[in-house]
Amino acid sequence: MTIEKWLSNVEYDKFGGTYIWNKEQDGSIEMVATIRGWGAIQNLFETNGEAEKFQDAVGEFIAQAIKEKIERDFKSE
Repeated sequence: MTIEKWLSNVEYDKFGGTYIWNKEQDGSIEMVATIRGWGAIQNLFETNGEAEKFQDAVGEFIAQAIKEKIERDFKSE
């Protein structure tokens, strides 16, 4: 197993909490990470709704960054 294979299908699951999952080819999923910092994030905004949107944006950003790095670093090999 390699890092690029294990992280090749990461997605942020905004409906299931604050997790980044990797979906395996056999249909199983493995948790890769959780987005933390709610204690600080919730105090940056006036409403929980705004804070939740921000936390989701952070999760999407991280998942996309992982995908872009794999594409850039490993697809040319």
